[in-house]
Amino acid sequence: MRGWRGTAAMVAVVAATGCTAQGTVVALGHRPAPASAASTTPSATTVVVSPSPGRVTVDGIRVSLERASTLAAALSTAHVRVPDGQVLALRSHRSLGSDGRLGRVLVDGHVRPLTATLSAGDVVTTVAGADRVEPTRVATVRLVAPNPANLYVGAVAGAALARVGVRSGETVVTKVLRAPTLGHLVTPGAVVLTFDDGPDSTWTPRVLALLAQAKVHAVFCEIGVNVARHPDVVRDVVAAGNLLCDHTWDHDEQLRVRPPGEIALDISRGADAITRAAGSRPAFFRAPGGNWSPTIEADARQQHMTPLKWTVDPRDWSRPGVTSILSTVYAEVRPGGVILMHDGGGDRSETVAALRVLLKRLPAMGYHFVLPRP
Repeated sequence: MRGWRGTAAMVAVVAATGCTAQGTVVALGHRPAPASAASTTPSATTVVVSPSPGRVTVDGIRVSLERASTLAAALSTAHVRVPDGQVLALRSHRSLGSDGRLGRVLVDGHVRPLTATLSAGDVVTTVAGADRVEPTRVATVRLVAPNPANLYVGAVAGAALARVGVRSGETVVTKVLRAPTLGHLVTPGAVVLTFDDGPDSTWTPRVLALLAQAKVHAVFCEIGVNVARHPDVVRDVVAAGNLLCDHTWDHDEQLRVRPPGEIALDISRGADAITRAAGSRPAFFRAPGGNWSPTIEADARQQHMTPLKWTVDPRDWSRPGVTSILSTVYAEVRPGGVILMHDGGGDRSETVAALRVLLKRLPAMGYHFVLPRP
């Protein structure tokens, strides 16, 4: 009995450590014994437990080898796609689709086939295929002088040589052949007032009241979701003789990097909301945040709206103070200018206070307010 107790104690110590030097776990048990010694001959039984599988890293994502033993399986398990190279638009460099140049997959810095077997600790990295700019052709293009609100008449277009993207139609001027001329203002001192991000049930009526009192009309660039909330305010804007401008459905300031179809949809949803509320389609379009692109401008024109940009930005949306708003307008305004202000997007008490001053001060400086021409 003393010998058995010593043996059992030694086995118990080994079992408590969890494994032997060979990575096995030892547990106590009873081995079947001959009938004559069944009650007096205890023994130890060895149970082998498989070690846990290792892991690999795929673009920073840890994946178990139990689920992904090959390179292809590891990529699939990690939901990692090997990106192809892209064809880029000439000027904006937006993607126009795959250029057919396949990406590569590296294992510990070396190119491996997708059928390769992985080992614990391997680091898998994907490398995109090479991008290239779309093919171009040389063409003579028309140059037009900046005229953000079409307030100038008698303009004469110029001409230039340019590279034109075969797929995107984007242009890069390489040589001016004839400079454009701007012409003259419809009336001396003409400027346009515009208000963005409405309609708002609190601030838009206050802006309308000030404009009516001064007998001035403006352009209201409205967001579709706000139009859907306040269609009655939209009708009040139109009834007062003001113009409407589509400012997209949801004011996505990253719109210019969205896929072309998404850009066109956001523009049309905003215009459709205004049409339902006002009974007529807006003649103008303004990009959210002033973040224009050739695609945005082209989509707006295809939907029969004239892009409306600005030349004076007092950043009233940030509530810098009435004094700051006024001083910026005075410093930046020029004949033919387009002044940006906001009747939506938050507390517009500073905008209303500044507008009250501008409606008196700008005419005293020789300016007068007009509506833009589509």
